[in-house]
Amino acid sequence: KDEALREDIRYQLASAHFSKGDHKQAAAQFEQLLTDYPASKLLASILFQAGESRLKLGETVVAREHFAKASKASGATASLAESIAMRLAESQALTNQHAAAQTAYADFLKKFPDSRWTRNAQFGLAFAMEGAGASEKAIPEYKKLLAGEKVDLWTVRGRFQIGECYFNLQKYEQAVSEFVDVEINYKKYPSWQAKAVLEMARVLIAQKKPEQAAGRLK
Repeated sequence: KDEALREDIRYQLASAHFSKGDHKQAAAQFEQLLTDYPASKLLASILFQAGESRLKLGETVVAREHFAKASKASGATASLAESIAMRLAESQALTNQHAAAQTAYADFLKKFPDSRWTRNAQFGLAFAMEGAGASEKAIPEYKKLLAGEKVDLWTVRGRFQIGECYFNLQKYEQAVSEFVDVEINYKKYPSWQAKAVLEMARVLIAQKKPEQAAGRLK
């Protein structure tokens, strides 16, 4: 009969469904909590968890709406606010809201400069620019991922996307140079090496060099 206790138990039950991988049940329960407790002190967390559940189900538009509401809800801890901000930007990118994603990633980088996800956000910012058709502006943003000695997935993807941007701008020689760099220098990332070789072939096709393109594809 203690409604506050019931709310907490229902939240824990929904979380347990999420933890065991039953994301459909978790989504339904979190969303029912939103209906039953619209002024909950856990509102930001409930919205976030509902978004996470929908994201796991591949329902990116619904997830995005939950994250957007969570970003405006009060009572979030600093770590939860950080997670919400990242997920909002990611879900906007996944649903092709490039301008909104660009703003969200830029805001994330300003608000959480020491986050473990800063490189994710830096890549996301550049990728959103590229997706919006601003390949030339995206290039210097991708290059920020190449600074320093650190080499990780974002380094490789940044280099690859610089090649894609040059390809989009029909600057074929610069594009090839970036793809060759990926092929030669990132042996720990064979899938991206393979993609780089395929992109070289695409450049050669665009340059009307079918024999050389065929060689790359073979």
